[in-house]
Amino acid sequence: MMTSAAQVPDTVDPHRHVFAEPLALALDAGAARARSRRRTVAYVVAAIVLLAVLGVRFRGDAASRLSGVPAPHWHWLAACAGSTALFYVANGVSLRSASGLRMPLRTVTAVQLAAAATNRIVPAGLGAIAVHLRFLQRRGMTRPAALAAIASVKGAGAIGHLVGLAIVAGTLNGSGIGTAVVSPMRSTVEDLGAGPTMLACVVVGALATGTIAHPRVRVIIRPAARVFRGHLSVLAHSPCRAASLLVSQAGTRLFQILALASAVWAFGASVSLMSVATVYLVGSLVAGAAPTAGGVGALEPALAFGLTAAGGSAGTMLAAVLVYRVISFWLPVVPGALALAGLRRSGNL
Repeated sequence: MMTSAAQVPDTVDPHRHVFAEPLALALDAGAARARSRRRTVAYVVAAIVLLAVLGVRFRGDAASRLSGVPAPHWHWLAACAGSTALFYVANGVSLRSASGLRMPLRTVTAVQLAAAATNRIVPAGLGAIAVHLRFLQRRGMTRPAALAAIASVKGAGAIGHLVGLAIVAGTLNGSGIGTAVVSPMRSTVEDLGAGPTMLACVVVGALATGTIAHPRVRVIIRPAARVFRGHLSVLAHSPCRAASLLVSQAGTRLFQILALASAVWAFGASVSLMSVATVYLVGSLVAGAAPTAGGVGALEPALAFGLTAAGGSAGTMLAAVLVYRVISFWLPVVPGALALAGLRRSGNL
């Protein structure tokens, strides 16, 4: 009599905690495709509404600042688009390295586009995490193992960001860029007042603490923490995977810096690449505290003020930042929505 999979001892497969048995489909294929289409339409509509609100909100201020700005050079805009595409490829390499799964680069890049499209309407990167988690689970990984892989990508990204800040520290000292980047957030806090700001911090802290302390959350976190420790051990004993993860995450920062620099140079500004790198690394770190999806409304003024302090004119730098955000942040929503629908049809999500 054959032994069932549930009766096989844990010692038979040392990776049993990483991969789960494939799950049977519970929905009819036609119904699943219909639901996928509805969700895709909902994502696109939400993105269009958000763009319309932002356009109406900042139209007057942007028009006054952008008067007299020269037309951009299209070859630099193409370079910005190319750097943005390489950013998504590098993120795909990171996910493949962290998971240890053999996956086509085209598929993992499509997952990054789908995650980006979802992330435009969900704050704090939760949309991307949900897409990555679903994708890895569909590939056979258990939830704790998938969470550990995603956490290792985030950790490698944080290491790359800190290394980048250390490299540009010399440019930051005495340039006034740091003060300029922080000034929009500081002025917002001053306008709100100390009382409302402290109250908001207390509320956010209480919500975070309550979420972590919730029994259901602890049930998910505990096995994920155990698997994460094992995951780090595997990476430590796999130098090629660890190096690929760190280098690809450093590449994501580099490609974003190149995209921003290309947008700046498209308008004829003579800001150095090191100054652009300083503005991006500090600005994205500061804007990460904003509760909006992708730092919308926080990153744009931080980058514009920082680039102006680095030597660009105010109107030109605002135009460069807006073009950079359109190319690197908003335009990928369209291929991302298509990738999301395709991944659902193929059963990868």
